[in-house]
Amino acid sequence: MSSRLMIDATYCERITLNSGENVCLRMVRPSDKAAMLRAFAELSGPSRHKRFFAAKQTLTENDLRYFTETDGWDHFALGAVVIDEDGREGDGLGIARFIRLNDDPECAEVAITVIDRMQGNGVGRALLERLVTAAVERGITRFRFECLAHNQEMQHLVKKVCRVVETRSDGEIIIAETDLPSQIPQSPPSAPEHLYHFYDLFRAMAIQSVDLQMSLSRVAIKRSMRTSFIGADMLKRMKRPSLFKSG
Repeated sequence: MSSRLMIDATYCERITLNSGENVCLRMVRPSDKAAMLRAFAELSGPSRHKRFFAAKQTLTENDLRYFTETDGWDHFALGAVVIDEDGREGDGLGIARFIRLNDDPECAEVAITVIDRMQGNGVGRALLERLVTAAVERGITRFRFECLAHNQEMQHLVKKVCRVVETRSDGEIIIAETDLPSQIPQSPPSAPEHLYHFYDLFRAMAIQSVDLQMSLSRVAIKRSMRTSFIGADMLKRMKRPSLFKSG
């Protein structure tokens, strides 16, 4: 565990989502209560049920205090908010949090929520990847996820980011525990870096393909020339009068 936290109160990372929107990832603040209410209003009934396991209609004052006034250590919350070209924040898009278990301080329970219109654009994965880093920095070695059995999106997300070591069910709720890396994971490459790596890969493949085609072409040319010489020689022999004479 590092003495210098990579993800703390000053942390702000700008990323570009699959949708093209620019987003800032940062810790949730007590001043985010109004933004959280607006984001909650954008959640559909099924999304609220997946998150709270019930038909929750609103967030109470106690809910808002609990969700936004965290200690950043045992209760950690990371948010994703839209930003414009000048760096001004707009709407909140999602939140990921972990809460350390009292009876098992190396394990934390995780919850992730993304507003409906932004689901499938990489918000949840970006938040979970940074959540892993923050947890490792704070001495947490395992995550526990609880989700409804039909919440396939959450189950797929967990498997993409974490190594699942145990899965069990409690009625309609699936509980998965995952191991976290022993060291702080490296930040995922940015989109331009991904494109650069793909460019190198395709360039290498293209060079190999051209070399292969040239090699095949040389073989084909030699074979064609050899066939032509044989054919010409046969034609000469066929035109010789001696070939048509008997005895």
